[in-house]
Amino acid sequence: MVTLDPRYTRAGIGKSGSVYVVLLVDGNVAAATPAPIPRPSNPPPAPVPGEDTLPVSENSHTFLAADERAMLELVNAARRAAGLAPLLSDPDLTRLARMKARDMVDRQYFSHYSPTYGFPFDMMRTYGVTYRYAGENIAGAPTVARAHAALMQSPGHRANILSNNYTKVGIGIVDGGPYGKMFVQLFTG
Repeated sequence: MVTLDPRYTRAGIGKSGSVYVVLLVDGNVAAATPAPIPRPSNPPPAPVPGEDTLPVSENSHTFLAADERAMLELVNAARRAAGLAPLLSDPDLTRLARMKARDMVDRQYFSHYSPTYGFPFDMMRTYGVTYRYAGENIAGAPTVARAHAALMQSPGHRANILSNNYTKVGIGIVDGGPYGKMFVQLFTG
């Protein structure tokens, strides 16, 4: 018999293809504990020198909504506290994160695998995002602060936020879904 950790009110396990997702619900906050996401079988080619787009500085994230800006500030505060450089807000990753969050609300699922876009790596490749390292965090919560706290309490999500392999992030937050808001963070480096 397995006993549920008393911090959680519900738990669920789902399988999508070859990926398992564990969902732990703590009152109104949910964060999927990431199962290992397989590396793409055909990783995108390494960027050609001179073809890189100019990074968007942390201070020029005017394309972010207020909640997205607040989450970026929390993510970068956690990174600074760990002695890491802040992540740069990337408009292409932000667009994809918003699309994924909207898809989860509209299609009523909560998973790293999207029935519309596939795995995060598939989505990035389809939309021309190149990377050497990539990752995704998803969460559902009524507020930015609660979503960030849940992500930081999850070892896999915390590792993504504090990875020194990542230099860029896209944050998408959409109102709706069973938790109030759906959060997607896409990381590349």
